[in-house]
Amino acid sequence: MSEQRDAKVAAGMSTAAAIAAALAWLNSKKVGAAPGDFVLPEEFVQLIAAIAASSDTIDANVQRIIHELSTLAIAVQGWPANTDSLTALRVAVVVTGTQLPSITIPSGMSIVLKAWPLNPGWLQVGASIAECSNVNQSFPLLPSEIVTYQVQNADEVYVAGTVAGCFVTITVEQRRGGGA
Repeated sequence: MSEQRDAKVAAGMSTAAAIAAALAWLNSKKVGAAPGDFVLPEEFVQLIAAIAASSDTIDANVQRIIHELSTLAIAVQGWPANTDSLTALRVAVVVTGTQLPSITIPSGMSIVLKAWPLNPGWLQVGASIAECSNVNQSFPLLPSEIVTYQVQNADEVYVAGTVAGCFVTITVEQRRGGGA
C-alpha cells in the first residue's frame, strides 16, 4: 500500500507545483497593474479548472496503472535450453570442396568447425563448393582455428582444403531423437 501512498503524494506534489507556478505567474502580472484594476486572466482560470477537474481522477488513474503493471506478463527469451547430447566428428576435406554431413542443429545452437591442428595447409569455408573453392568468397581457417555458424543443418556448410590431406572437426549439441 505504500506504492499507493507514494503515488498520491506525487500527484499532490505535481498539483501543488502547478498551482504555485500559476500563482507566481499571477503575482508577476499583478506588479504592473494599477490598484483596483486586477482581474484574473482567462489562462489562469482555465489552468485552475483543469487541475480541479483532473484531481479527482488522479487516484483512479494511478490505481489502474498500478493494477495493469502488476498483471503485465513479460515474456523474456533467454539462452537456448541445454541439450542432452552432442555430435563430434572429423571429416576429410578434398581440395575441390566437401559438403559436411547432414546433422540437424537445434534452434539457438551453433555448429563449431575447427581446422585439424596437423593440417598441411589451411581450409576455406563457404556456402557452396564454388564459394569454398574461391579465395574471394570463402572464410580462411588456419590449422587449430575455430569458427561457429548458426545454420539449421551442417550440410549447409562446404569446406575446401588448399592442399591434400586436410581435415575439419565439427561438433554441435544435439537432442536425443535428432529433433531441433
